[in-house]
Amino acid sequence: MGTGNKKIIEEFLSYPDNKKLFEDYQYTKSQEIKNQLDNEFKKFYQNIRILSYVIKVLHYESKRFDQKERLHRSKNILSLDSDDKITVIYHERFFTDFIGFSDDIADHISSEKLFFSIRKLSERQKKILSLVFVKQMTDREIASYFGISQQAVSKSRRNIIDNIRKELTYD
Repeated sequence: MGTGNKKIIEEFLSYPDNKKLFEDYQYTKSQEIKNQLDNEFKKFYQNIRILSYVIKVLHYESKRFDQKERLHRSKNILSLDSDDKITVIYHERFFTDFIGFSDDIADHISSEKLFFSIRKLSERQKKILSLVFVKQMTDREIASYFGISQQAVSKSRRNIIDNIRKELTYD
């Protein structure tokens, strides 16, 4: 049995009702309990598959959105016309700064579980998430802001998101 399958079974048995059902089956070897256990596992596994699918779709769509946003940002910048007139072209990051949106990522979260997961992060981790998702800064821009490498920012961001994902899936 692979480690992934073992983790799924361990997670399934971490729920008290499922564990009790499993223990009852081991004790009685009843076909009825076995069918009930199978049905509960099928529901659990289906939820895992759905969650996995949603995470993959969100990941793909967020990358696609980011590509579109970067393209939009590269086309819409502040420019100086040849006749010394300034033309301001809408740029979302500056616009959100101007109208006073909160810089704190926790202020933009509607999910209670996600909110409490983010509140557990260090100030630096919250700042990185805020710069990525609220300010929509690139890893390169964040690296410049903190005075660290782009790879360090990317690794930190991935670790933060992985930790939040783990915490949300275990609740």
